[in-house]
Amino acid sequence: PAALLLMAPFDILASLAMDIYLPVVPAMPGILNTTPAMIQLTLSLYMVMLGVGQVIFGPLSDRIGRRPILLAGATAFVIASLGAAWSSTAPAFVAFRLLQAVGASAMLVATFATVRDVYANRPEGVVIYGLFSSMLAFVPALGPIAGVLIGEFLGWQAIFITLGYTGDARTPK
Repeated sequence: PAALLLMAPFDILASLAMDIYLPVVPAMPGILNTTPAMIQLTLSLYMVMLGVGQVIFGPLSDRIGRRPILLAGATAFVIASLGAAWSSTAPAFVAFRLLQAVGASAMLVATFATVRDVYANRPEGVVIYGLFSSMLAFVPALGPIAGVLIGEFLGWQAIFITLGYTGDARTPK
């Protein structure tokens, strides 16, 4: 269905932003002249903010609508991804990863809420939720492979540039 093609990338990007980055994590302390603990924060805070953001953006999307939350989330995700790519200090990188998680959480909650709104009482809803879940199951397997390939051949910044451009390409204009 068209909904799957339109909404799935937003669903996938939230998880992909974590998994595609994992292969370069060991190199990041040297790249940003910081400690491994500081880089570990980029993983932990991303996951915490991804969860907290959904609690915030879920009710907010009920009040102001799914589209504004999706667009704001995608915009934040794109800006944060490109900002992370161009970060030269650890604090800036951590801040951009936090913003990336905020955007990802907004995209994620708006995507699932939209599918629920459109397909709540229709049999296709179960199929679409199942397909979304199936796609999400592949991200932890394929994300690190993509991260290794992109990181090896194009550099760590290209991972975040790829996320940014992917988020931008999927954002409805």
